[in-house]
Amino acid sequence: MSVPEIEAIRKFVFERILNQDTRTKSVNLFGAIDSQPAIIIAEKTAFPTDSDILESFSKETHLPALSLIEHNDIYHWFLASLESGELPRCANAKLTLIYPATETHVRKYSAQSLRMVTETAAIYKEFVLPYINTKRENGRLNWVYNILEKKKESESIIIEDTDDREGFMLLPDLKWDRKTMNSLYTMALVRRRDVTSIRDLKKKDAPWLRRLQKNILQGLCSKYPDLEEDQIKLYVHYHPSYYHFHIHAVAVSHDGGSGQAAGKALLLQTVISQLESLGGDQEAGLADVDFTFFLGEESELWQNVFSNMKKGGKTA
Repeated sequence: MSVPEIEAIRKFVFERILNQDTRTKSVNLFGAIDSQPAIIIAEKTAFPTDSDILESFSKETHLPALSLIEHNDIYHWFLASLESGELPRCANAKLTLIYPATETHVRKYSAQSLRMVTETAAIYKEFVLPYINTKRENGRLNWVYNILEKKKESESIIIEDTDDREGFMLLPDLKWDRKTMNSLYTMALVRRRDVTSIRDLKKKDAPWLRRLQKNILQGLCSKYPDLEEDQIKLYVHYHPSYYHFHIHAVAVSHDGGSGQAAGKALLLQTVISQLESLGGDQEAGLADVDFTFFLGEESELWQNVFSNMKKGGKTA
């Protein structure tokens, strides 16, 4: 027995794309059914969580088509098809393999509740700075240095300034398909290795950051003529996912979820203005400022520092 609604959608004649969102994996299509205007909003469904289905990732036959996009140190990125089909045209999944994964990775990618915390200058210097230093040891930033030294991903460079002090390298983030300007997502790695996060920035760095801001915006608009500077937002994270200073350059229209939320992202212009308004001489910096942000309960900072402080105990 036919269902009228199903019969109607099968008659849909596609005309054009109204909108697409690479984060939510949705697309809005305009067309017609029986010569009447019609819109289809198509969204990819979530992966099933039944263990018997997810265990199929352990089977060689589960991914009939698999193509390596890039690899760098312990990180590997693939396009995959869960059914037979030619890549990349028929890819219906993008896979990131972290191997070998550390306990820090397991914590980062686990479901967890969030907590708001305030990191004072004193807490930063006594407890957080030693933590940051450990995250820069034992080759943890090798994958970043591989990029800066052009050992990896050199073919993906969008903009490059080779000056050791002022320079940076701008690359596409794997969240971006490198075609859709509304979902533009790029990242600028600075060449300086003495800046781990915004905490290392000083008043004297404001002119450098202004030049970075100008060069990134102008470079992107030169590379992609359809873009205008006021369609791009530049921001940094505190705390970042890795401790080598970098700037996110993203389309204003791109919905970045929690990564662009208050309590995680700080607009670069705001950081520059804050530095310029600091009292004191040129050595005054953000190491002496209080910052409020959110942390996951599985994060090391929450478990080893802020959770213990909340309980009135000693930090690890």
